[in-house]
Amino acid sequence: MAEDEIRILGARSHNLQGVSCRIPLRQLTVVTGVSGSGKSTLAFDTLYAEGQRRYVASLSTYARQFLERLPRPDVDLVSHLPPAIAIEQRNRVTNARSTVGTATEILDHLRLLFAKLGRTRCPDCGSFVEDGTVESVVDRLLARHAGARLVLAAPLPAPPKRKAASAGESTSALRERLLREGFTRLLVADGRVVELEDLGDRELAALRPDAAIVVDRVAVSAELPRARLAEAVASAFERGGGVLAAARVDGARETYRAGLVCDGCGRAFPRPIPALFSFNSPLGACQVCQGFGRTTGLDWERVIPDPAKSLAGGAIVPFQTEGGKACQRDLMRAARRLGIPTDVSFEALSPAHQTLVRDGDGDDWYGVRGFFEWLEGRRYKVQSRVLLARYRRYDPCTACGGARLQPDALAVEVAGRSIADVSRQTIAELHAWLGGLALSPAEAARAGRLRDATLVRVGTALEVGLGYLALERQTRTLSGGEAQRIQLATALGGTLTAALYVLDEPSIGLHASDVARLLAVLRSIRDQGNTVVVVEHAPEIVSAADHVIDLGPGAGRLGGRLVVEGPVEVVRAHPTSLTGRALRGELAPAAPSAPRAERGRLRVVGAREHNLHDLSVEIPLGQLVVVTGVSGAGKSTLVNDVVVGNLLRAPERGACERIEGAERVRSVVRVDPTPPARSSRSNPATVSKAFDGIRKRFAATREAKALGAGPGWFSFNVAGGRCEACEGAGEVVVDMQFLDDVRVPCESCGGRRYRPEALAVRVDGRTIVDVLGLTLDEAAVAFAADPAIAPRLEPFRRVGLGYLTLGQPLSTLSGGENQRVRLALALIEGAADALYVLDEPTTGLHPADVEVLLACLEALIAGGGSVLVVEHNLELIQRADYVLDLGPEGGPGGGRLVASGTPAEIAAHPTSRTGAALRAAGLRG
Repeated sequence: MAEDEIRILGARSHNLQGVSCRIPLRQLTVVTGVSGSGKSTLAFDTLYAEGQRRYVASLSTYARQFLERLPRPDVDLVSHLPPAIAIEQRNRVTNARSTVGTATEILDHLRLLFAKLGRTRCPDCGSFVEDGTVESVVDRLLARHAGARLVLAAPLPAPPKRKAASAGESTSALRERLLREGFTRLLVADGRVVELEDLGDRELAALRPDAAIVVDRVAVSAELPRARLAEAVASAFERGGGVLAAARVDGARETYRAGLVCDGCGRAFPRPIPALFSFNSPLGACQVCQGFGRTTGLDWERVIPDPAKSLAGGAIVPFQTEGGKACQRDLMRAARRLGIPTDVSFEALSPAHQTLVRDGDGDDWYGVRGFFEWLEGRRYKVQSRVLLARYRRYDPCTACGGARLQPDALAVEVAGRSIADVSRQTIAELHAWLGGLALSPAEAARAGRLRDATLVRVGTALEVGLGYLALERQTRTLSGGEAQRIQLATALGGTLTAALYVLDEPSIGLHASDVARLLAVLRSIRDQGNTVVVVEHAPEIVSAADHVIDLGPGAGRLGGRLVVEGPVEVVRAHPTSLTGRALRGELAPAAPSAPRAERGRLRVVGAREHNLHDLSVEIPLGQLVVVTGVSGAGKSTLVNDVVVGNLLRAPERGACERIEGAERVRSVVRVDPTPPARSSRSNPATVSKAFDGIRKRFAATREAKALGAGPGWFSFNVAGGRCEACEGAGEVVVDMQFLDDVRVPCESCGGRRYRPEALAVRVDGRTIVDVLGLTLDEAAVAFAADPAIAPRLEPFRRVGLGYLTLGQPLSTLSGGENQRVRLALALIEGAADALYVLDEPTTGLHPADVEVLLACLEALIAGGGSVLVVEHNLELIQRADYVLDLGPEGGPGGGRLVASGTPAEIAAHPTSRTGAALRAAGLRG
């Protein structure tokens, strides 16, 4: 075998049917094919899994317990495999503490930079706080008072309090001690120097609070020995509790303090260390919000969603539950006692009465707020936590203003900006700020190579197209494509060589005009001596590959074969390859049809979330509406945060003045790439509810009745006909301690999940195991006459998932397949006047599959729904009824409406980048 390529022989994981192919080392290889053809299985479940398994196997048994465990892929041979790194397009982060700054490691560099270069500005008096060491104070005295005569003095200890005189030194004792120690003069408040021996006890007591003991008198000049001045400063600090008074002959007086203490007001600050600037550290986190930047409170719009209702009519929603009925009775009694009308709408009550309902009267009526405070004390109960979450909202922390850090951290500045100010910048703005940072020679020496290293890290994030993201943006709010590009930036910044990078659709979330930048990044990783393998459908990415592996020809059992591999020219010329047809332009989108009739409009007024600039847009209902624009233009913010968040009254909904026409939308259905069920036992049969009908069919047979078996007896999730040795899983997990767990087929059932008695029951000659092994297409034919089964499977077939088997675990599906499962469920549960929201639904779809998706979206609209899509795919945009194009740039340069109208009107717009892409694709206005 050639040593300049990876060879895969006989890959059989999932639906791969003995695939053998090659991947040239130090080249860019694209794995493509229709959805479900086995691309991710080959790239991730075979290639990456084997690389990771080999790496883990090389470590000690102790180290293995901390690392991800991947099963051995079903493959005959993988040769010449470099160390593997997987960069997926799923955003798995749910932690509210993770931000763009922490995920890219830029914030780690900035924390070091602020610790090295930061200057503390006192929030109380506005002056910079100098570090009060003996050496620094000597330097300041020499610089500020050259040619002047100075009196250096240390404040006298405070006089004892009358009630605790024994706790302090008396005036007479103080006089005697100072004289014994050789100090004979005092610096008094008006600047005079007086002899200590000339003062009586009463006079000394009167002067004591403002007087200072004279340590030395010097003339500041070049002849003054530095050691004498340093000795005087050290002596003053020691005797004055870290405080030095320096008075000039002309009466001017300054105070110097030891440590990082403000000379003006005496406020002490901690020394800047990296942990001080981390909101994940107790040293830096705001004490009020614990570093989250927000606090929880009651969402009154959810507590009282319909102010037109009266108190007696159920205006207070949490009081209408079974557990809240007692509170409703208490409210009615309090209203009668306090004279609050209960038969008029809540909004018609006087402000005083509304306040009484909310806050109580401090007597017998505890108020709605008191009810929730009582719940807070019972958070140990699940139902209390659920109820609190249902009526919770998040507000910026009033203590830190959402900056997450304590005041001492926010007081440290570099070039006039705190680390919170810098974190609010986008990556592009940060790059410009760092590049223009003017450092003195001393600062440059302290920073060393730190600024250059930070600039490299920021520049890498800029290269992968993340320049529009602010460092403070929570990672969990990013799309899968943005999360993947963060991983890409981290990998690129690591400057690894001779590694294997496996990427999953990196073009997701990228506007057509940004793909060239992504290609430059992939080539940069390749040119560092790495091997890059990309699962991708975008023709622009496929065309730029050094090597292409095309799988197919169909999906599921019809896929898993190698159609063609080689240079792009070979794939383009292949007569039966769907990828070749796409490269030849034979899968061009159909001409857009006339827009459907509207059924009213939603009007979003004054959206201000993230980078939206007081945006107002109209969204036609009863149509396919696509929101597009460059990366970071504000598309997901508008759709997910503002529109969906406000319609659902979510705790973290985006800020806007109002949404007009919301009464026209009865329900909001999100169709996203997350699995519809978390259980590893979930499969298409269970989520479609077709399994209910299938189990009833088995229970209705003569054999089942003889056994006394009902429908539940044929479920592998409950006791009955399932194998109890493996509890219906079909496999047993053997704990190998620090080694990988080994999954072996259950010896009792042979991996079939059921007892022999259950397998003896047949429907049309098939056992329950045989039925679960049918594809959805095969099952639809086998049960075509059963109204409880076939109609449940049809939506899954319509979205192009007919190749899945009834028993295939949903955990094995790709993100695109999971999204289509959700789309199928939406088709099943479709309702009139529903708003269906999709974010990048073409994820995981080959150009040949997009037509199937469009047919499903049109079916939702035909059923009385409205479809709102965030998308960059030009084929889908061309088939939209109405397009909202945001921009013109990403980040602060976005958040505005560039153009709106039909696809042809967008294509005719002179400045729209989406319009330019549509024109390049052949659409004319």
